[in-house]
Amino acid sequence: MINDLANRALNAVVQTMGDKQPVVYRHRGQAHEVRGVFQASHIGVDPETGVQVRSTQPVLLISQADLPIKPKQGDEVEVRGMTYQVRDAQPDGHQGVLLMLHRTSTR
Repeated sequence: MINDLANRALNAVVQTMGDKQPVVYRHRGQAHEVRGVFQASHIGVDPETGVQVRSTQPVLLISQADLPIKPKQGDEVEVRGMTYQVRDAQPDGHQGVLLMLHRTSTR
């Protein structure tokens, strides 16, 4: 029941706050279009101290159910015309995955 509720909440967040254009996720030459919520910077919590930490690292929240493969470090994501490399994929324990990104293209 809690997983179902968490998944419905994630889908609502992606539908409401997500980019209107699909994100292109590239893994080993294969491209997959997914919906996601992109943030150029974010506030996280230090797991050891519980203190909020502001980061300029871009992140992308996606639903694992929308991606046929497991996100991995080194994969690429194209968002809003920019290319990013996945630095880390942090699952939320349900269907959500927070991708920590590093911009590789310049504008």
